[in-house]
Amino acid sequence: MWPALDDPAFRLGEDTVTYGELLLVGAETGLFESASAETTRARRALSSRLVEPGRDELRAEALAFRRRRKLGSGEDLRAWLADRELTTVEWEGHLLRSVAARSAIEPPETAIDEHGFQEALAVDLACGGWWRKVADENKRYWAAGCVAVGPSGSPDPSTRSDPDLRANDIGRARNVAERWTTRLAPFGPLDAEWCATRLRVLWWRQSCLEQARQHFSSDPSVAGRIADHSADWIQFVFDSLCLPTRAAAHEAVMCARDGISPEEIARRSLRPLDRLQLRQAELAAGTAALLSGAVPGEALGPLESAGGLLVLWLHERRPPSPTDPETRQAAASELLFEALDLAAGGRARAVGPL
Repeated sequence: MWPALDDPAFRLGEDTVTYGELLLVGAETGLFESASAETTRARRALSSRLVEPGRDELRAEALAFRRRRKLGSGEDLRAWLADRELTTVEWEGHLLRSVAARSAIEPPETAIDEHGFQEALAVDLACGGWWRKVADENKRYWAAGCVAVGPSGSPDPSTRSDPDLRANDIGRARNVAERWTTRLAPFGPLDAEWCATRLRVLWWRQSCLEQARQHFSSDPSVAGRIADHSADWIQFVFDSLCLPTRAAAHEAVMCARDGISPEEIARRSLRPLDRLQLRQAELAAGTAALLSGAVPGEALGPLESAGGLLVLWLHERRPPSPTDPETRQAAASELLFEALDLAAGGRARAVGPL
């Protein structure tokens, strides 16, 4: 079963991360259980015959899979599968489960064949991008540790000075490690003491990430970043009316200029009037430019869209505010991402298939 858990998967600075460590990180962060639940649901849906994907669905799923991974030719696909010791039949099984897992139908909680489930799960982890997702998550934790201690590297959590805290930490890590070595045994052997050590490092890095998140959520940090985005994070509050033809849209604009309200125009056109609140960056460049120079209450348009022709009425332009929770979150997330990216400094790279 691919991968062998002691094989190197990732390099973080001078440290080599094995597939076993990625598996442990995925388990401890909930990503393994989430993937297990999806494979379980897909297998139950297929075995109950509540979901039976057709040939066209599977062909579309295969095409999307290859596009995401830039596997343009059959040779590219075969090489990708060979790197992960997978057969075409196993890959096709993954496509089938991927389609089934997205079904809105909830399958009955029937018993599943444990051996067949483990094999299917291993294939789904390999084909579904799970290993890369966990590697990226682990990279964030590692970078947070680098942020905490600077460029010199991460200290060993076992060197903590308080003996009681250290004993509690070691005891909890051993208990959790025992549980995971049993749960993950179908994927290969994991040494419990090694798992306990790696768990303590992971927990320390997670605490560093939380500390960094709190730091970059502080008022001074957030206010400074929001000020940097005073132009591109401006928010427009406006009404939007989508009409089927250009003639109808032009007529709506003329009615608005004659003093008829947007609500009345929408009522006459039998179309909904939508109240929207969007940032400049969330709008098409032409729409943002139009709203930037508009007079509140003035009808704007028509503008082409995927659903028809739009007529807009601007209500107000709101500068980004440090008191707005969504704006604060965006600023804090951007600051944290930049700090982690700078700390990683190009020192993270895959050395095995992910």
